Amino acid sequence: RFNRTMGLIATGAFALSLGLAGCSSGSSDSATASAAPAPASAAPASEAAPVTGIAYNAALHDALPADVLAKGSLTLATDPTDPPLEFYNEANEIVGSEVDLAAALATILGVKIELVPSKFDAIIPGVEAGRFDGSVSGFADRKNRQEVVDFVDYFTTSRGYLVKTGTQNDLKDATELCGKSVAVAKGTTMADSIVELSDACVTAGKEAIDAQVYPDQSACTLAVQSGRADVTIQGAHAALWIAKNSGGELEVFLRPTEGNDINGILLKKGGLAEPMRAAIQQLMDSGDFETMWANWGLQDVIMSTATINGGVNES
Repeated sequence: RFNRTMGLIATGAFALSLGLAGCSSGSSDSATASAAPAPASAAPASEAAPVTGIAYNAALHDALPADVLAKGSLTLATDPTDPPLEFYNEANEIVGSEVDLAAALATILGVKIELVPSKFDAIIPGVEAGRFDGSVSGFADRKNRQEVVDFVDYFTTSRGYLVKTGTQNDLKDATELCGKSVAVAKGTTMADSIVELSDACVTAGKEAIDAQVYPDQSACTLAVQSGRADVTIQGAHAALWIAKNSGGELEVFLRPTEGNDINGILLKKGGLAEPMRAAIQQLMDSGDFETMWANWGLQDVIMSTATINGGVNES
């Protein structure tokens, strides 16, 4: 099993490079480690034995878009406030299940993968503008997003209500949030949904929801801890992880029927999705994908088949 702790450059653009060896760390604003060249004696894909696991796949490397092959790297944005998918550890390094996945994909595809921290709501515009090739940031695959980017899907999610322990017992079985102050992260699907939920409260003659929009999920959690918000609604995986590591300060009320989405890596349009799908499927077929995600307690949310643009929810 490859090292799951990645070195994060603590200044400038916060660039993180993942090479063929698994991972590398740097001490400058932009890491320069490059992927090792493909073996000169590699047989044509039609003659070679099937490639399995975390191993270089020449056929998938050659199937990458020409611009990716020319630069030999992929730049993926990430909002490291979504544990245990991607988050800062105590050493100020970005770690998590999707960070491990990026390292494995770098090996399979034979390119350097650079993770660049970004605010969540800036990621899709950054991909459209060409600053990023894609993103690993727990993105829900939604139909409106598919209009401008592609997805390769590999896990599912639902919602968790994160609250200060013992303060919101009425929310355990509540079907609405009327009159509550709710912290949501900017650019997320919940930031859109909370407006509709509040309108429904008003239509029903009830008190509106005090929707508080914050830059990221870490700020939402802090709002609950400080008492500014009653609850923050996050993916169940993140809410459970945060509560588990809060020393009993926070608790979670799970909502398994809310916010059901399939999620995955977000990619720019233009031929990148299929080789990425095949690389992820290579990991799924070998069992390495399940092993990586089980290391973070996420074995119950993974899919067995990687799909392209499989999301059916509109927005």
